[in-house]
Amino acid sequence: MRKNKKLSESQIRIMKVLKQSIKPITYEELANKSGCSYDGVRGRISELKHLGLNIQRLREGTTTLLRYDDDTSEPISTENKLKRPPTYGDIVGAKMKSIEDYYLFTDFLNKMRKIEPRIARKPKEYDERVGMLVLSDLHFGSIIKKDNKVVYNTKIGKQRIITLANKVIQKCADMCVNDVYIAMIGDMIEGDMIYKNQVFYVEKPAIEQVKDAVEAIISLIRTIEDAGIYVRVGCVRGNHGITNYKNLETDNWDNVVYDMIRLVLNETDDPIVDHFQEDQVKVKVGNKQVVLYHGDRLGEQCKTSAGLKTFRGLCGKHKLKDGDIIVVGHLHTFGVETDQCKILIRNGALNDASEYALKLNLYDTPSQTFVVLEDDKVLPDIFPLEIR
Repeated sequence: MRKNKKLSESQIRIMKVLKQSIKPITYEELANKSGCSYDGVRGRISELKHLGLNIQRLREGTTTLLRYDDDTSEPISTENKLKRPPTYGDIVGAKMKSIEDYYLFTDFLNKMRKIEPRIARKPKEYDERVGMLVLSDLHFGSIIKKDNKVVYNTKIGKQRIITLANKVIQKCADMCVNDVYIAMIGDMIEGDMIYKNQVFYVEKPAIEQVKDAVEAIISLIRTIEDAGIYVRVGCVRGNHGITNYKNLETDNWDNVVYDMIRLVLNETDDPIVDHFQEDQVKVKVGNKQVVLYHGDRLGEQCKTSAGLKTFRGLCGKHKLKDGDIIVVGHLHTFGVETDQCKILIRNGALNDASEYALKLNLYDTPSQTFVVLEDDKVLPDIFPLEIR
């Protein structure tokens, strides 16, 4: 073992669980007990083995088990180690696991589709008044605790989505709105490994987070539609769903969420779901041009010299006119800023402030944003919908 190498916090927690485990332990059990994600555990185990720690991988049928032997035993060399060649049983087992995973997803998608055919409505032109729901930073899969009490997890997130749907319906009734454009601008799930050494507090692997997000968002859309409101959807990715160490923007779990939503809704329902394969795009909502952008490169304030330069650059890039809008998320804080008759709307988040945010003295009430645009008004009506 490289004695001078300092372990990260997540590596220390994983080693603590391994040392306390009398019997070999699975990746899933290790993830639950250490508070790290499944994929995070896999990455940390590889790093620890590379450091020379004697962590053995054992096989029990198709299950991989982990066991740590302390330094008093003879260490297993990480070099020149002969691997057992795969047997025919291994190959068949791997193929059967792939088939099982495939059917799990197809069964999930079929479950999400309604058995009863819905009455398709023809696409319509927008009325003079249209609503826009900004949906971002749902972070399904994250676990947030306050005073050792869980204040946000998947169950709470799904309950808040129901509350949000009802608040949107009520606001539409109050403002006489029959059309709603849902602007999905990223970070629908917590993801994992966005930063290599970041400690993760997640409930389940990212792909399970995706299923939860898809189920909740489709429920939101159908609830709004069932109230007699016409719905359209536009989607761009965020930054929290990056799926690999190389941080490729296009390799993003948000894209998987959006594609699954399209597979379900575009086949059985009438909402048009536009999944834009970009991080920002300009769409038309009512008579306004709206730029959908997660905002991770925009900065905290557009009134600072650097922020103002970036904001005006976005306005120029998309050729925005007076009254046009840019909607962003990322900072989990509601806010509205204006410059040269262009509007920047910052969306809140579905989850509570995390430990990381509180350390930076950042806090905001969980909320999403509803906007009402009218043809004869330059400035829209903007409503933060607090969700508890």
